[in-house]
Amino acid sequence: MNAPNKRLPKKTKRTLSFLGKPLVPSSLHDEEPKKQTAVRVSGPYYDANVGTYRLVVFDGSSRKSLRANSEEEAIRLKAHLERILRLGERTIGDVLAEFVDEKRKQGIRERSLSTVEFKLRSFLPLEQVLNELSPEHAQAIYEAETKRVSRFKRPVQTQTHQSELRLAKHFFRWAVERKYIASSPFEKVKPIGKANVGKEQLRIDEARRLTLLLVEAAERDEDGAVEVLCQLLLGLRSGEVLARQVRDLDDEGKVLWIPCGKTQNARRRLEVPEVLRPFLLQRAIGQPPERLLFGGHRNHPYKHMRIWRQVRKYCLRANVQRMCPHSLRGLHSSLALAAGCTSSAVASALGHGSFAITAKHYVDPDTLRNSTVRRVAGALTLAAKPEDESAQLLERLRSLPAEVRSALLRAVAAETAN
Repeated sequence: MNAPNKRLPKKTKRTLSFLGKPLVPSSLHDEEPKKQTAVRVSGPYYDANVGTYRLVVFDGSSRKSLRANSEEEAIRLKAHLERILRLGERTIGDVLAEFVDEKRKQGIRERSLSTVEFKLRSFLPLEQVLNELSPEHAQAIYEAETKRVSRFKRPVQTQTHQSELRLAKHFFRWAVERKYIASSPFEKVKPIGKANVGKEQLRIDEARRLTLLLVEAAERDEDGAVEVLCQLLLGLRSGEVLARQVRDLDDEGKVLWIPCGKTQNARRRLEVPEVLRPFLLQRAIGQPPERLLFGGHRNHPYKHMRIWRQVRKYCLRANVQRMCPHSLRGLHSSLALAAGCTSSAVASALGHGSFAITAKHYVDPDTLRNSTVRRVAGALTLAAKPEDESAQLLERLRSLPAEVRSALLRAVAAETAN
């Protein structure tokens, strides 16, 4: 069907007003409407009287015609209409499944994807049509979440509902980019409350008491002791502890490799403390390279909840406040910084891309403040008395941990005696 390409008469440019709202935009590039009720599009049919191509949109017993200048334009218009009809029937749950699948293809770790999907499925009305969720409804959803009582019989924490809001905004922005909706209903929803960052940490004496208990338990080969000791002494994530293989323990147990993890910065090589080394070697000697260091009889690592249970158990036995694995990781960074490690070294040891993340979520704020005070005092003292090196050295000795200072003084005394 080759017909002359005549300009479409102005009076034939029309919308589907009989359906209640316009369905067809004036241009194929215009934003798609929020709601439509058409159910079928037929055509295109060539109309020899006016030299155009006609599409017919059916909605039950109602019908309406649309015209295009050429057959190619009519085919594109039909595909556009059918896509609108399909989107109009898709629920939030349907689109969420597509969102998760696309993130999986981008290489996001399965554990992270499971967490994102669980939070969004718990937070959003999955059965509602995607483009029917209004900003008012989105605001009501979030406000209801801030008042919800969790399974622990207390209101949902601020950090939890703010995290859900951030994920919802990210999901709907993705839907806008895919042109599934014209705008995000959550875009103007403001977070409520102020979230706490970081976790409460053990005091230094408490941490020493817990470490001593863990070493004694590891010597008796008690279940879980070495895993917790790894997290405390190396600052590892729970998943990084449980996923370690025999081949990751290198150089006669002096080095532990972390080949991958939560982020790209997770890859690192850590020096194993001498107190921890024999316990790791005991699990590695004579075992195949791919065998797990913890739960070696298993094909897959333990779930993260195992570390939670072990930390709680040993905190109780050490008679210290119950902590979570995340708190032990923060304690590691705080003690390392207080002992004089640079901020970049601490961030690198934890597998962070920058110290900003470490400072915000892990390091005790008092540690940062005291480190700053020591540096300022040292700089001012150096400027006032540049010749007094002995006073500066004495100040540095006092800043060392007691056991390190004692060992250093014994070594100096032995050297002097010789």
